[in-house]
Amino acid sequence: MQQALDSNTLDRLIALGRQHGQLTTLDLETNLPIHSMSAEDIALIVVHLEDAGVPVELDDSLLASHPKPVAASARSAEIIPFPDRAAAARLKKRTAPLQKATPVQASEPAFVQQEKRAAHWAVAIGGLLVLVLMVGALVLFGV
Repeated sequence: MQQALDSNTLDRLIALGRQHGQLTTLDLETNLPIHSMSAEDIALIVVHLEDAGVPVELDDSLLASHPKPVAASARSAEIIPFPDRAAAARLKKRTAPLQKATPVQASEPAFVQQEKRAAHWAVAIGGLLVLVLMVGALVLFGV
């Protein structure tokens, strides 16, 4: 396994697969040096992706044995070793569904937060004032 896959590339593929609902051969060819990888390397990556909950639609020709080209690809990656079979079985036993990633929101400037706090206090004080007036009206009119 000379060609490899680093965690950033794997995370990018998982995010792409979750966004589109699946990954295709074209997606893998775009993000990986597939033609210089062995069938075992491709299968290992597909197992990683499917364990992460991303279905992969592959052409059968990719999993067929083909000789590696002599020229090395300009893009290289590092292989992440797959855990042993016992660890893989533990991963498959998870019953909780995968959570959708929530987008990270940029923090607001301090003055916006202060304005929001002031608005919340104004609403709370206004509500209390209405409540006091209603109780006063009930006491005054004896309803």
